[in-house]
Amino acid sequence: MSVWKSFQETIPGRSPVKGWGMRNEKGDIVATTFVVGMDTGFMGKKWWYSARGPVFNDEKNGLALLKHVVKQLKKEGGLFWRFDPYVENKTGLEIGIPTAQNYQPTDTLVLDLTQPNDQLLTEMKRKGRYNINLAQKKGVTCVKIEGSKVSEKDLTDFWGLNSETTNRDAFSGHEKEYYRNFLKLVAPYADLFFAVAEDGTRIAAAISTFTGDSAIYYFGASTSDSNYRNLMAPYVLQWTMIQEARERGCTTYDFLGIAPENDPKHTYAGISEFKWKFGGMRKTFAPGREVVFNKFWYALYRVAKKLF
Repeated sequence: MSVWKSFQETIPGRSPVKGWGMRNEKGDIVATTFVVGMDTGFMGKKWWYSARGPVFNDEKNGLALLKHVVKQLKKEGGLFWRFDPYVENKTGLEIGIPTAQNYQPTDTLVLDLTQPNDQLLTEMKRKGRYNINLAQKKGVTCVKIEGSKVSEKDLTDFWGLNSETTNRDAFSGHEKEYYRNFLKLVAPYADLFFAVAEDGTRIAAAISTFTGDSAIYYFGASTSDSNYRNLMAPYVLQWTMIQEARERGCTTYDFLGIAPENDPKHTYAGISEFKWKFGGMRKTFAPGREVVFNKFWYALYRVAKKLF
């Protein structure tokens, strides 16, 4: 997707962005991936990264694409190629070595949007349904702003809520310019949503994408103001985005990251509790792997990472 390439190229330290794919005899794409050049900040060296890639329809095509990309990247230079496959964990990828750390969530929660709304509500946790109704009864409404139409005020409001969230929950987000470019360049697939209190105050926000049959919830934020926290705005905001996905013909809604099973102390434990209230099914991805191109510099880089 060219919009994703354009977006990646706006992020400092990420260049060039390359893409490869395979087609079958009918001309259908059966395997594809983007590869982003990443600055190591270490003696002018770079590495290559495929976040949530490659994507393929079966293991045979996936392995064929992986081997082709390895050959191409060896010509480009760089320390190694890391890829986080967008395929379920049951798929075996016999290339490279396992990574020591996961950059992308290994597990996610997916709603089946082919079901009617009544069924979706039935499969929610009781507290999820209750909080959606509570927010609506308290007068919380939601608005959608297309990515290409987001104003400076819209971005500032989102950034303010995002800052409140990262400070409250002690995690790091992105720079403001990152979200600006995401909405601008990933449009028309990315939209910004706000939940608004009766007095007009924007009290929660989210950014989601809608492409083909898949909707993905990327970023969420909410106010820390105790006067608004009990309105349960994030619940009705999620329900609004789920309805948007249905209207746009999406068959799945991906919450993009939950804690792995049997890991109650995981970083995503808190947000996972919120997401599970909407029902859905767990999907576990294959773990990341790395193909090393230069063993000496790779080892030196890993040592430097640990020291600094």
